[in-house]
Amino acid sequence: MEEFQRKLAGIYPQQEIRQFAYILFESFLGWQKTRVHLSYDQEIPSKAMDAFNNALEKLRTGTPVQYITGSTSFNGAIIKVSPAVLIPRPETEELCLIIKSDYPAPTPSGFSILEVGTGSGCIAIDLKSHFKNAAVDAIDISSAALELAQANALANKCNIVFREVSILDRVGWGSFGNYSLIVSNPPYVLESEKAQMHKNVLDFEPGQALFVTDTDPLLFYTAIVDFALLHLVRPARLYFEINERYGSEIYDLALAKGFDKAAIIKDFQGKDRFISAWLF
Repeated sequence: MEEFQRKLAGIYPQQEIRQFAYILFESFLGWQKTRVHLSYDQEIPSKAMDAFNNALEKLRTGTPVQYITGSTSFNGAIIKVSPAVLIPRPETEELCLIIKSDYPAPTPSGFSILEVGTGSGCIAIDLKSHFKNAAVDAIDISSAALELAQANALANKCNIVFREVSILDRVGWGSFGNYSLIVSNPPYVLESEKAQMHKNVLDFEPGQALFVTDTDPLLFYTAIVDFALLHLVRPARLYFEINERYGSEIYDLALAKGFDKAAIIKDFQGKDRFISAWLF
């Protein structure tokens, strides 16, 4: 632990450094936090030491620890990650918890879900794991992301249909069926917000999954709302993760386009982070 503090001091806060250490000890040695604190005098095998030293050097460059270990936890599921996909955030876990609390399980016969912009597949996998009898589809524009999502689905024993499709390609919408629920965490960070972001996000996570132009911040929301109105079968719901700056605009968009009801939902930090919209 002292080596972590010595090499990473001034780059990360102390609490974050300790968290990195716990993650790496569990990944490389299978040690939980308590075991780490009880094993200060235990010699670490040379192979593991090489892995720790390599990890420390990567952390010094800003590489996210999840890319170093190659996986992260998402509502209890182990999700493989790489620079081809965003690292799942706690807010996105919360989005899934909201959806699961809104619907009883098991879902009715014929219940179907579409995730737009699946990335690592974490949302689709979490929902399929909960709504076991639901048919789940997921789309993304990145073949590398879809390859990883498929591997994650197989590892978590989830039968999900993945497709390489851009939701912005309206010509292709006719190839989709109908759904009971659509969910998306689309790109919503403005290009102008890059200056406020950490190096470990900007330099390592895929920009196409993060950013939209300042001139068209609702690009994906508009397309997904239009798509949803064509492909949702009443009664149905649409869920978004959003940029807190645009909660009111996305709320108004959903109602103006034809949804019967909408709600802005705050995240655990008290920020406007989710939109839910109903078709009765």
